[in-house]
Amino acid sequence: MGKLKVYYGWARIGGVRKKRALSVMFENEMLGCRSERGQRCLRTIQDTVFERYQTDEEMDDGKRQNRIFTEYSLFLDERPINGSLERCLLINSESDKNHVSKAVREKIAEALRRAFMLANPGYKEPSSQLELKFE
Repeated sequence: MGKLKVYYGWARIGGVRKKRALSVMFENEMLGCRSERGQRCLRTIQDTVFERYQTDEEMDDGKRQNRIFTEYSLFLDERPINGSLERCLLINSESDKNHVSKAVREKIAEALRRAFMLANPGYKEPSSQLELKFE
């Protein structure tokens, strides 16, 4: 069996989805996901901007699922993100740190940032009164 993929993108807003969200789709099996029907389903769910292959640990989790895709979303306008693109990208990067190298995480963040700014040209980062960064 080949490697399964992870698709990063922005959720499409429409009749079902009403909120802006960063969407991360994990393939659970290759045949259904890579078929024309699977790719059409993916295109209706999100605007994909970056793809990578899953690690062995991520693939083991996918084998226990009964759907062809598993989606994880970070809603942009809800807590703890509160409309901040940079905070959204940081949370996504932190969630990937056990499986993805720092260089690849930076590429993912840059691709997501570029796609978001193209779709939302008037976006400005919300100002916060106090921000603490622990490293």
